[in-house]
Amino acid sequence: MKLGCIFMASGHSLRFGSDKLVYPLWGIPMVCHALDSLPKGLFDTVAIVTRSDYVAKLAKSRGFYAIKNPDTTNDTAITIRLGLYAMPEYIDGCMFSVCDQPYLTGESIIRLATAFFRQPHSIVSLSWKGIKGNPVIFPSSLFNELRCLPSYATGKYVIDRHKDRLVLVNASAKEELLDIDRPDDLL
Repeated sequence: MKLGCIFMASGHSLRFGSDKLVYPLWGIPMVCHALDSLPKGLFDTVAIVTRSDYVAKLAKSRGFYAIKNPDTTNDTAITIRLGLYAMPEYIDGCMFSVCDQPYLTGESIIRLATAFFRQPHSIVSLSWKGIKGNPVIFPSSLFNELRCLPSYATGKYVIDRHKDRLVLVNASAKEELLDIDRPDDLL
């Protein structure tokens, strides 16, 4: 089975007060923690959708595709669509990941992918004690629905339509699911 990965990095960081993805965390930009958390060889194709030239350069330096998002409205549906159009047709599923989860580990990503490989028609989401979080792997059978999301909708729109296909996989620790929206969210 072949998996793709789309990093969604097109937000405006309004609550953070500056571009949080380039904020130095432990000496490197926050986005690098997300990019470097991917286990080597697990994903066939990796792309990042971003408005930032600098973030695109960081992704390219790791061998990932960088897709420039010209949208200025913060419409997540556009980010999802751009990412999916960059994926090869032969992939069986695609993991959507945000870039402001610096505590996410490769171990949890491997567990997520393993659960998808066991149930390839499911939507597989990282979670903590039954609470759904990110990243999420969608099977290719749902790519059309994701490409046709209404404006400002997210993957949750598709998950809500297919709740019976949702499989939750526990993260190694609660902190892995923490999105950094404000500077005081940092541990």
